[in-house]
Amino acid sequence: MKPITQENSRLGFVGIGYMGRPIARRLLESGFKLTAYDRNRAKAEDLIPYGGDVAQSLSELSSSCDVVLSCLPSDEAVLDIYKGPDGIFASVHGGLLVIDLSTVYPETSQQLSRLGLEHGVEVLDVTISGSTPAAENGLLTLFGAETRSTSTRPSRSFALSPRSIFILGRAAPERR
Repeated sequence: MKPITQENSRLGFVGIGYMGRPIARRLLESGFKLTAYDRNRAKAEDLIPYGGDVAQSLSELSSSCDVVLSCLPSDEAVLDIYKGPDGIFASVHGGLLVIDLSTVYPETSQQLSRLGLEHGVEVLDVTISGSTPAAENGLLTLFGAETRSTSTRPSRSFALSPRSIFILGRAAPERR
């Protein structure tokens, strides 16, 4: 996996809510190409003035991006956008990286990682700590799991501009 940079990465972002909106906006303001999807299309359209595109479907989003980030409010919402015939994993391509920023149960993260492996997709579970104002000001703290692919470890150059990044153990499928 190549490093995530403005020059070589097309980002997809699912979940343009209280935390997702400022994170996606910061990515756009940092020069990333980003396509947004939200069940409430108007939320995704709020990113157009910052240079964002809007996907009509999850399939369109996943087939046109190198990296898909999700920041969703519940375990059910996370699994719904990835699973099934209309989910992100239904139309993936080789080399896709998924970064889930949602606060969910460990079992949900493990299930998402297993689904990713079944579809040839690397999934990073990156928990965010901070409030909406912290997201707006680039002051989030990120907690992630190390994977075998060291090139996909979260880094400061990835324009979320987190205050701190902590790598905590192995990713879900690698723990055994």
